[in-house]
Amino acid sequence: MPMNGQQASRNFGTAQTILLFGFAVAYFFDRSSWIFAPGGFMGGLGVALSVAGLLLMLAAFLALRGVIQIAPEPKAGGHLVTSGVYSMLRHPIYTAILLVVIGLFLRKPTLLVAAAGILVIAFLLVKVRLEERLLLERYPDYAAYMSRSWGVIPGLGRGSSGGAATKRDV
Repeated sequence: MPMNGQQASRNFGTAQTILLFGFAVAYFFDRSSWIFAPGGFMGGLGVALSVAGLLLMLAAFLALRGVIQIAPEPKAGGHLVTSGVYSMLRHPIYTAILLVVIGLFLRKPTLLVAAAGILVIAFLLVKVRLEERLLLERYPDYAAYMSRSWGVIPGLGRGSSGGAATKRDV
């Protein structure tokens, strides 16, 4: 039986929750050897990235207000948010998660935390592709918004999901 778009979207939201929970378990319960010595500059950088990620996430939540949801499908009856942090980034929550995951890895650089972080980041990059397609289908002005805002990684090209330049950007 084929899965409908809403069910697929809910499955992505559920998978994201499970992966983030898995990352948290890996971070808090991993007692293995360090890849490199924690603390010092790298540990401080990890704290700074994590705090920046949490602040960015808060700003994104405030900008989204009633249209926030975990599933990639746009909320029924919602509207396209292009103000606040969304004026520069199309996916600031994903950017925030990326910053927190990298920051926590720098605080606890173990193989398990690295593997869990890579899974989370890879999943978010796949999820953002689906979300972009759904947003393009729902909002006629999304393509123009894409051309003037960054994807997940700021500064790496406008108009693409992950931040890498596309033919449109050249």
